[in-house]
Amino acid sequence: MKKIIVLFCLFALNVMSSQTIEFIKKNDTLQRPKLQEFIYLFEDTVVSKSIFVAKIKATGSQKTPSHLFEKIKKAAQKIGSNTFKFESFKKTNADDAELILSVYFCDDSILDENFKSIPKNKIYIFGSQNLLENKVQTYKVQGEKFEIESGKFKSFEIKLGEEIKINKGGFTGMTLWISGEENKLSSFLSFSGIGVGGAAYNPYNGGVGLNFNTGTINRVEINLALLLLKIFEEQK
Repeated sequence: MKKIIVLFCLFALNVMSSQTIEFIKKNDTLQRPKLQEFIYLFEDTVVSKSIFVAKIKATGSQKTPSHLFEKIKKAAQKIGSNTFKFESFKKTNADDAELILSVYFCDDSILDENFKSIPKNKIYIFGSQNLLENKVQTYKVQGEKFEIESGKFKSFEIKLGEEIKINKGGFTGMTLWISGEENKLSSFLSFSGIGVGGAAYNPYNGGVGLNFNTGTINRVEINLALLLLKIFEEQK
């Protein structure tokens, strides 16, 4: 048992040491958000009246881009940021990648305008975030079989009044129904537990889920999901 604990600690230390954070630019700010938020800012959101806090680069394994996001999020919130804009993501070698975000402090008026840009009445399916593997996952939408590859996403439109059925794992898996409603936020889903530690889907925004034994549908946190849409490729 002691050997297992030691090996686990060494593995954890190795993962932590392989991820690095660098402040490319940094401004001092006295702002401290009321809530611990880290909200995705769309390209058309005007930030001229917000406070630029820093530009941050995280470097680490291509297996877990969400971990790079979490590292930046943690560092940014410590210095008063509540929002971020995507700058770039690139592979630096065969195993590693770097993510660069510009982080800001934005007041409620900017956040309210930004909120309007969140896509409505769509379903986004994300493949595995491990960019070092060629994993293919199968699922069904309205009874039709689809495949999603690692590092890719696929989107589906939902018409008002329509109900979309998503199944993972067949009869003994999980089935989810999502309905189209006026100004309803889109659903961001994965079968690999991206950013949620493998937690099973929690129905929201009118979605109804039924889970048996095999196959899970997971919700991806919306701000991470919007970032992944910039990192992943769209699967046609």
